[in-house]
Amino acid sequence: MEAYPEIEKHEMKRISMLSLPGLEIDPQQRRVYRDGHEISLTKTEYEILLYLFQNSNHVLTHSQIYERIWREPDYGEARKLVSHHVQAIRRKLDLKPDSGVYLRCVRDVGYSFENKL
Repeated sequence: MEAYPEIEKHEMKRISMLSLPGLEIDPQQRRVYRDGHEISLTKTEYEILLYLFQNSNHVLTHSQIYERIWREPDYGEARKLVSHHVQAIRRKLDLKPDSGVYLRCVRDVGYSFENKL
């Protein structure tokens, strides 16, 4: 780095692991673990999961999720796109109501990451 003074060294602050029993999210590494096993998520799936996790036990509308993840206004496609990705997250992480943590659908509104533990 000393040989290249024009290159700045960026200090990354350490973000701690987010965890619930059976589910861990490492924001620094953008990795998700379910029961100790790493689960491969797409960029969009990861961002939706993290946003819902950070707002646990609060209902987020399809539009809120869409506008946060896609960074553009909802022009009517939010419900279909968000639902598609949430279904993939549920399938990959095996999130069911009886697992203690799950993604609850609020019909015609949006989703809530529920922590029942």
